[in-house]
Amino acid sequence: MGRKPKYSKEVKVQACKDYHNGQGSFKSIAGSIGADKSAVRRWYLRYKKHGHNAFETSEQNQSYTKEFKLSIIEEYTSGKYSMPNLAAKYNITFSVVRNWINKWYNGIEIKDYDPKGDVYTLKSRKTTYEERLEIVKWVIQNNMNYKGAANKYSITYALIYKWTKAYMAEGPEALKYKKRGPKSKSEVDESNLTEIEKLKLELEKEKALRKRREFELEVLKKKEEFEEKYHSQK
Repeated sequence: MGRKPKYSKEVKVQACKDYHNGQGSFKSIAGSIGADKSAVRRWYLRYKKHGHNAFETSEQNQSYTKEFKLSIIEEYTSGKYSMPNLAAKYNITFSVVRNWINKWYNGIEIKDYDPKGDVYTLKSRKTTYEERLEIVKWVIQNNMNYKGAANKYSITYALIYKWTKAYMAEGPEALKYKKRGPKSKSEVDESNLTEIEKLKLELEKEKALRKRREFELEVLKKKEEFEEKYHSQK
């Protein structure tokens, strides 16, 4: 049985009509019915595309093929559509679209469909730190082309996306797989170090900090180059 919506079709339609007729903003209309502003905006996007039919409910949960789900994901990753726009385009609830995309970004494999090569259906394989670093640098040097990297290196798009985001946020160290379990005493206990050992440790920290700053400058430069190229093409 399908889940009963929190707001009835009539409430949603009236909210969309009120906004369309200039009788309030998304925020004011949402406040008057106890809804979230972004929810009202998503209702209106669907209403513009499908009218009253946008809010029809069913006694049974709607089923979708894997091919359809992957086509939605591909449209989203192309950058042409936001999640609310895709929900409106295909008259699907926003939470359903978000769920598909979040699962995919978190590496949950969607099987049995191969839209273009095997970018979306590749099985995870072991990679070295050097290989992950090479892949991420290729992505940055090629205008954040995650899909091209997935094809080139035979790694899932989702993994490459996660590595790149981690690299840009934390630097090369983020690509190293850390061993599980408690840290050794040498890593956490500095109380027994001599003054010379403490000085060496401080120098190592300063060296690591300099490398981090150099990395941040490199990423910033690449980002600026990408944005400049993107805007010049528009």
